[in-house]
Amino acid sequence: MKRSILAILGVICLILPTVASAEDGSAGLAFLKLGVGARAIGMGEAYTAVDGDASSIYWNPAGIIDVENVDITLMHAEWFQDIRYEYVGGVRSYGDYAIGAGIVGLYMNDLERRVEPTADPIGHFGVFDFAFTGSYARRLTDHLDVGGSFKYLHEKIDDKTAKGFAVDLGGRYRIPGYDGLTAAVTLLNLGPQMKFIEEKFDLPVTYKVGAALDVPVDALRGNLVIASDAVIPVDGSTKVHFGMEYEYAEMIAFRFGYFRIDYAMVPFYSELGDTHRVSLGIML
Repeated sequence: MKRSILAILGVICLILPTVASAEDGSAGLAFLKLGVGARAIGMGEAYTAVDGDASSIYWNPAGIIDVENVDITLMHAEWFQDIRYEYVGGVRSYGDYAIGAGIVGLYMNDLERRVEPTADPIGHFGVFDFAFTGSYARRLTDHLDVGGSFKYLHEKIDDKTAKGFAVDLGGRYRIPGYDGLTAAVTLLNLGPQMKFIEEKFDLPVTYKVGAALDVPVDALRGNLVIASDAVIPVDGSTKVHFGMEYEYAEMIAFRFGYFRIDYAMVPFYSELGDTHRVSLGIML
């Protein structure tokens, strides 16, 4: 176990200098920074160390090992200016290992086409971005889970396209002697530069360190999850996310039977409007 932990830390130390060396605003494929799953969004995107489901394909591939049998997550997000954001993912667990696949896509239509300042556009065009991800996770010990994902990336603006690939790496460690306390680390969107027409751009590589505390609250017949993530993006400043979830008698967030429905509304303090996310989860 100690050797596994040291190996993971060694890989992270080798990669971090590359992550930190990029300039602000240099990365493309911004849609890869958008979170999936209304539960994760409702927890302030502090989801790296939280017990996983099919949305963990996006947040931390090591988290899919927590699925008991089969888990499917569907998400639809309404952004400002008629931007649509969709996600579908599925995970199958086999005890000590799990596999998963997911696809996330962002699209918008009816953008005005102009080649010079005019009163009326000369036409309209659309934008379509998507990423297809395959994930694998394994439980190495009673305390340590690791996982990885491979992503196929595609971006289309009008009739021009760019294609590429990336990998995600993740680990989760349940700290001995502290029931319900988990630490986690991920490295997301690591891959070569992509090229759009003649211009090359970097991927939005992001490094995250997180922790989550999951404790029962017997007096209130519920369960409390407190989580926090430190997010270090390749093209921006470090941010800290914090979230909480309280589940009462397994009925919070409109959960019932084998299904779960989560909704999250995120306000924008400007004239752009608000965003809305709805997720449907199915456990089999």
